[in-house]
Amino acid sequence: MKKNRKGCYSEKVAICYLMEKGLDVFDSCQTNGVVDLITFDPDTGETKCWEVKTENFRLSGNKKGYAISRGLRNKKFKSIIHLLYVHDGKCREGKKR
Repeated sequence: MKKNRKGCYSEKVAICYLMEKGLDVFDSCQTNGVVDLITFDPDTGETKCWEVKTENFRLSGNKKGYAISRGLRNKKFKSIIHLLYVHDGKCREGKKR
């Protein structure tokens, strides 16, 4: 699968994951903005900004099988943007491995 298609697929998987958690999800209308998704929790009123990353793993070398590091696109907003990693149709919230 091409790189841009993997990214689109990962965003759609992330949307489903967040909706299953009971959140309202708003998709970005830009292709290269700082934030990929915004969620609103109707129970608590909490709003979060998300950046979605497709998690890939090294195929060769002495670090074969280790995750390739993917950080935030814009470090200036690291205090308000949450990371969501997608691999094989599954999501993982949190920091890079």
